[in-house]
Amino acid sequence: MHEIKLITNQRVVTTATTPEKIKEAPEFQQVKVISITIRAHTGNAGVIYVAYEQLAASAAFGYVLAAGETLTLDVHDIYDGYLDLSKIWIDASVNGDGISYIAFEVI
Repeated sequence: MHEIKLITNQRVVTTATTPEKIKEAPEFQQVKVISITIRAHTGNAGVIYVAYEQLAASAAFGYVLAAGETLTLDVHDIYDGYLDLSKIWIDASVNGDGISYIAFEVI
């Protein structure tokens, strides 16, 4: 049986149109989560793009979150039963816009 830990954090995109990982992790180390809710900051001037790959986190392919909107990802027996948090990318249409997130990490 796995232990579950609640984690929260915030991330601000320094430079618009330059995707960033939602959470940095050492190479080959996964941050396993079974559920995550991502919320665009209410004070954002533009939109946030969310994707599971770096190149997809853009206006052309990313899931769009306007200020205050949320996206929840729950894993139900997909792949190994978790998402790797270090593979979720965000981008912003405006410098300094960001997100906060809450997730259940599998330890």
